[in-house]
Amino acid sequence: MAKKKHRRSASSVSAASDAEILEAAYFARKCGLTREEALQMIREAHNLPAVSTTKGAKRKH
Repeated sequence: MAKKKHRRSASSVSAASDAEILEAAYFARKCGLTREEALQMIREAHNLPAVSTTKGAKRKH
């Protein structure tokens, strides 16, 4: 009997567009990350809720 080939584990990142892949590759090279980590960070950043400011409130720096 032949040995079973090892399968790669499925990535937690779903299919991405060409633009997302290019942006993630650039960001990964710039920051020293893997492409998957960069793509995940980019997607998380795009899904953030809008920041609302109240009147008279001071900004935190």
